[in-house]
Amino acid sequence: MKRSLLLFCTTLLSFVLVVPTGAQRTGAYRILVGNDDGVRAPGLAAVAEALQAVGDVIIVAPAENQSGKGHSITIADPIFRQDLTLPNGLKAIGLTATPASTINVALSNIVKPAPDLVVSGINFGYNLAYATYLSGTVGGAREAVMHGVPAIAAALAEAGAPRDYAAAAQEVLGVVRRVKDSGLPANTFLNVNIPPAPAGGYKGYMVTTQALTRGGEESFAEMTHPSGRTIYWNVYREGGTAPQGTDIWAVQNGYVSITPMHVGEYDEKLAGTLKDWFK
Repeated sequence: MKRSLLLFCTTLLSFVLVVPTGAQRTGAYRILVGNDDGVRAPGLAAVAEALQAVGDVIIVAPAENQSGKGHSITIADPIFRQDLTLPNGLKAIGLTATPASTINVALSNIVKPAPDLVVSGINFGYNLAYATYLSGTVGGAREAVMHGVPAIAAALAEAGAPRDYAAAAQEVLGVVRRVKDSGLPANTFLNVNIPPAPAGGYKGYMVTTQALTRGGEESFAEMTHPSGRTIYWNVYREGGTAPQGTDIWAVQNGYVSITPMHVGEYDEKLAGTLKDWFK
């Protein structure tokens, strides 16, 4: 009797330890999903639902909108956790932190062992060209890679949201299937940008370079606050032009852009020049 009870308790404990908080059990491949638009964003729910086709989905995302936070981190405030259920029935965890810190906490404290992949998105609005440096969605993916976990950042054009989230999620699923089958080199991640769904469907995937431009028009509207103080309100419009083969050109021509990115900005060529300077 004691032996049977011990076996039952051991089996139960093993089950509790193996099933990660918020996971949807569909297979052995484990995918952590985060974003920068907030845990209740429709793009996150859409991609998390689609990714159940290839693995277990664990959702840990910022509790509120953290767009434009780049790779900033939360250090001065405590990070609160909220467990919730999304409208599509998926369990999720919201953290009061930036996207990068959310992924950090998820990998350090919540998702054990580490997942096989991190998917950050689907973002509301492109993350193209220089905008990748400002994107919290990309920041979350980069943070994952810094922890040794392969990652994908995904974004949909503002003009395509919200009607095209489901279609965009299927495109992200296609990328994930390939990463699952072949893996990614260390210190790399993929930045995926998806245009509004064309009437005839997307033309396909295009592996692109990062356009060396701002990728949109940014301005600051000057207003007078009721207090009498002058304020400046950020205004950003997607657009811009770039050569064929870049991320901007791809989405403007109906392709899903896949830009390979890497962690670290060391410039080997410049280093050779500097060594001559500082002999």
